[in-house]
Amino acid sequence: MKLRVLALATALIVLPGIASAQLSAPNAEGVSAGHTHLYIADLAKSREYWLNFGLTEVKSDKIKNAFSAPGMLVLLREQAPVLPSGQTSANHIAFSVKSYDVYKAKLVAMGAKLVLDKADTGQILADLPDGVRVEFLTDPAQTETIKFHHSHVQTLDVNGVRDWYVKVFGAEAGERAGMVSAVIPGGRVDFLAARGDAPKASKGNAIDHFGFEVASMDAFKAKMDKLGIKFDRAPEKRDDLGLTIAFIVDPVGTNIEITQGLAAVAKK
Repeated sequence: MKLRVLALATALIVLPGIASAQLSAPNAEGVSAGHTHLYIADLAKSREYWLNFGLTEVKSDKIKNAFSAPGMLVLLREQAPVLPSGQTSANHIAFSVKSYDVYKAKLVAMGAKLVLDKADTGQILADLPDGVRVEFLTDPAQTETIKFHHSHVQTLDVNGVRDWYVKVFGAEAGERAGMVSAVIPGGRVDFLAARGDAPKASKGNAIDHFGFEVASMDAFKAKMDKLGIKFDRAPEKRDDLGLTIAFIVDPVGTNIEITQGLAAVAKK
């Protein structure tokens, strides 16, 4: 586990000057969106997918296999996932794009499976060949070609898990398209009602974890202690990296990384 955390910490050293990688200012609880970490079997092919989607590869001697869109970093680790993300609590990540036709063509060309395709609303939900589920929502009025929109947690208890995110991250309770949401700066977490059995935990699967940035790890730890929430990986300060890192797990098994310092690094 220590080696895994070290590798991840190294991957989070963001190239100075990448404007699109800048994180949003935190909410009143000191929390904002940060990154999504994917486990994929073929790094070269997955790299092509994210470049083709319009994300910017982060170029640095300290960071490898990282891609940025406004509001989010996507990190790749070459490790075969046990399950595709559609079968786990970390169901998918979503981006807002300018053109429905362009992104549908990209998905078809790469051999993605279209799970949902609504030309009238410009919504596409697709499983990439590497097992990662991605959603695209069309907004022709946006200035960016692509930007982060939301993370999607799948659960049998949408209200209970949403309330946990509101409590833990100081998120605002919201709703979108008939789904309950937890809204934080930089994006939102939407909660999808699972059908049948409960989804599997995310760790080791195509979307291994979601990441949140905090202004103060000490304050976040104090809050977790007060709430009785135990860390899966206790906070670890890395002075050489300028980051403090910790892991927690939500009530349905979604692996979550907490970072302090990522926002400052991304703004350099």
